[in-house]
Amino acid sequence: MLRHVSLIALLFFAAAGGTFALDEKAEREASLKLNQAFAAFFAEKPVAAAKAFEEYIKLKGESEVALRYLARIALGSGDMTSATLYLERGVKADPNGVYSLQLLSEIYLKQNKLDDAARVLNMILKNDPLNERALQVMAYIYQQKNDTRQAATYHKRLIIAVQKGTGNSDLLQQSLYFLGNYYYQQDNFAKSLHYFKRLNELDPENARYLLIIGELQKITGQFRVSAETHEELVKRQPDFAQAHESLAETYFILDDARALGHLKSFRKLRKNEKPGILEGIEQQLSGKDDEALKAYDGILGANQNRLSARLGRFRIYKKRNLHTEARNEAFAIVVIAQRLSAFELAREYAHVTLEYLNRQAEELKFREKFSQSESQLAAGADLDGAVEQLAIDFVELYITHASTLESTGERSVAVTYHELAARTIVQLRAWYHAMSANPAIKANANRLSQVEKRQREAKNQLYQTRVNQAWTLVNIKNALPDAERAAETAVQIEAEYATAWFVKGIIRNHLAEKNPQEYKAAAAYFNKAIEITELKGKKKVAPANYYFYSGMALEKMNDFPAAEARLKKTIELDPYNPTYLNYLGYIYSLRNLNLDDANQLVLRALEDDPENEAYLDTFGWIQFKLGNYREALEQLTVAASFAQKKNFVDPVIFFHLAEVHAKLNNRITAIEYYNKTLTDIKKASEPLDTAYINAQIKKLENENKQTKKEDQK
Repeated sequence: MLRHVSLIALLFFAAAGGTFALDEKAEREASLKLNQAFAAFFAEKPVAAAKAFEEYIKLKGESEVALRYLARIALGSGDMTSATLYLERGVKADPNGVYSLQLLSEIYLKQNKLDDAARVLNMILKNDPLNERALQVMAYIYQQKNDTRQAATYHKRLIIAVQKGTGNSDLLQQSLYFLGNYYYQQDNFAKSLHYFKRLNELDPENARYLLIIGELQKITGQFRVSAETHEELVKRQPDFAQAHESLAETYFILDDARALGHLKSFRKLRKNEKPGILEGIEQQLSGKDDEALKAYDGILGANQNRLSARLGRFRIYKKRNLHTEARNEAFAIVVIAQRLSAFELAREYAHVTLEYLNRQAEELKFREKFSQSESQLAAGADLDGAVEQLAIDFVELYITHASTLESTGERSVAVTYHELAARTIVQLRAWYHAMSANPAIKANANRLSQVEKRQREAKNQLYQTRVNQAWTLVNIKNALPDAERAAETAVQIEAEYATAWFVKGIIRNHLAEKNPQEYKAAAAYFNKAIEITELKGKKKVAPANYYFYSGMALEKMNDFPAAEARLKKTIELDPYNPTYLNYLGYIYSLRNLNLDDANQLVLRALEDDPENEAYLDTFGWIQFKLGNYREALEQLTVAASFAQKKNFVDPVIFFHLAEVHAKLNNRITAIEYYNKTLTDIKKASEPLDTAYINAQIKKLENENKQTKKEDQK
């Protein structure tokens, strides 16, 4: 048997040797042709080079390198068509040939074939998601196509690439400036401010950036900070007229006497400026209230939400004791300030509005007339119009103020205002119910129709108020039972509306943190909310967050196929939400599923927030699962660094770092990170296996001891 095998082996090697000799000869010939081709190319003999490259291809078959040089020769003679054909063949021969791909994309760009250029660049990005040149050109392509949303996506990824790679400040500034303008156009002023602040960090001497930052701070309700920014600008450049203009309005909003000085400075610098908001402010500060009101009317005719004009009118009406007008302006200020996130101003003017409403209530004897039990409301009940309107005004103020308090974190007080709104609406409903039985009203078809309409409006408003109250209670410590009662009250008001069911699901989600069995109830409530919306909603689809929370609950129940379907639906509806993208990417990584898809999902999440430690952690963990251990270590280290700036590192990040260091055989460092994980393991954002971690520590310690023994030998 052994002899027979040896003979066969000998015959095999003899045959292989013969074939090898032939291959070797062909290889030598091909190598010679390639050397001749390159020699001719660099000697600037394009015809000879082209001939040699073609002969090389005949011998070796389609070669990305040879075809790329043939394309370069064709380009040298101005033959862009042939160059394109050669490069397309080269890309087909080697889809990862980055030089051919880059050259081909440049040709398509010159020909203004943007779709072809994008197709080729996407091939580069598939293998190298952070290729700076490809990302820069993709951003340019989508800007040319006026698809600013997609351009923004590539600019965000380019920022990540530059920070990780070359650190090219010019590229970084271009992307930051584009994104600052993009979000300004989208009315997302907070994000716009974020990007212009980063621009200012790169170029602190640029006065224009400071001006924009100050304006954005004002637009987002940060009036004092805005004033500080523009004062700094004026200190640097005293003749900066726009800064003086902005400061005059900002100080007027703050009721600060410095407004007049900056207004005068602006007038000196811009004598021929057309009248605007400063016209009204100047007249008012000069004591010419009638002229000021006329100017404010013109401003508000063009823009109802100009806060400074509203404040100007309020101050004049208050001075003239025009209570109704002053009250209306005060409430308008509350609404506008809240929209601008100027919550302190919104709170201040909510109290001002309440004072006016209470004064009006006393004059009308509102509480005596309005507060009637159902038994007191006789068949002939008819609510006085002025009393009804005042009740509606109270409700609107309570609801608006509750929202402000929610935003400032004063949730317990917000709950009180929700309750005041709810009780007032309940009383209105009692009146409307009694009025609908009033024979005189029933006999008047128009009046009855009005009452029935108000009944429906009051019911809907009460439902939403109870839902909002429940939502606020969810975020108050130990208030989940109260939240459950408020949500259930909303369901009792209207069981065929989705929002209360969704909030009930959120409550169960919170309870599930201590009792995982609650995820089943949470999933059922989320599903109910989705079913109602899909059945009765105009769009026949639920909001994206309904599917997201449903997917989360299903994933916790280990129903992964159903969870994945929900989460994919979420991203279909809201494809740029980083939370949704990161979550699906991370659960893929936990299951070692679709890791390439997971990588792309988390990259998209990082585009929106490249310094988010959770997204960086996910990205690093996916690299670990893909076997890219050095890249994983880099990303996870950055994640820990950003988390430390916020004074808390999720133990999950430490655990992931420990796993990477263990894989890289950095045993001592791995043990350190495993121990850090155990220190705060109860604060981890997901369950971690203590037994596994302790076993890993023991294993690594034993390996260290063994290594020391071997070293001593």
